[in-house]
Amino acid sequence: MQLPNHLVSLPIGAIGWLLALGSLAWAVRTAPWPALRADPSRIHLVLLAVVFLTGMWTLSATLMPGLTLHFLGAATVTLVIGLELTLIAGLIAAVLSALLFGHGLAIAGWTFVLSAALPAAITYGITRASQHFLPPNFFIYLFIGVFLSAVLGVLVHGGGTALLVMALGLYDTDIIWNNYLRILPLLAFPEGVINGMLMTALALVSPQLVISFDDHHYIDGR
Repeated sequence: MQLPNHLVSLPIGAIGWLLALGSLAWAVRTAPWPALRADPSRIHLVLLAVVFLTGMWTLSATLMPGLTLHFLGAATVTLVIGLELTLIAGLIAAVLSALLFGHGLAIAGWTFVLSAALPAAITYGITRASQHFLPPNFFIYLFIGVFLSAVLGVLVHGGGTALLVMALGLYDTDIIWNNYLRILPLLAFPEGVINGMLMTALALVSPQLVISFDDHHYIDGR
């Protein structure tokens, strides 16, 4: 999300940062640090995730100040490195985007919440539910865990963004609906396709890099 600091009220900006820092504290406390120390190559994946998220959020189309269309990439990152590390990488990416490209830091907390935390939580929840309730099938993993979670992540991101700009008093409901919400489905489907293509490639070529994927479970055990 891109907004100059003067358009963000102090209470709303502070709420965003409280949510972001609370998420970061939980992620730091529960992250799999022993596994990272045992396999330093996964640290490189976290750094790549920061670069990937920063790039995805930067390649955007600004419809109006505060209403921006961009791919999220949070579903892929969550499935590769896990929820906790995605939250850490996502907050770093939000701050980097604000610093490198002149976006206001006041809104960076909400950028993290809407572009990383909520989509990542949706992906994590849907993937865990599908693993528990659905048969171990590779196509179920791709369609439910990847495609569906990525699509829902975009819709939730867009809905949250709309509520936030209304809370800031920037636009009324008609403007947001006509200029932003009606366009979201056009972004949601490509988001699902892109994440699906990336995860298909990773699962087939380097399944050991994807923390959520077990080729013996999804392929041998189908």
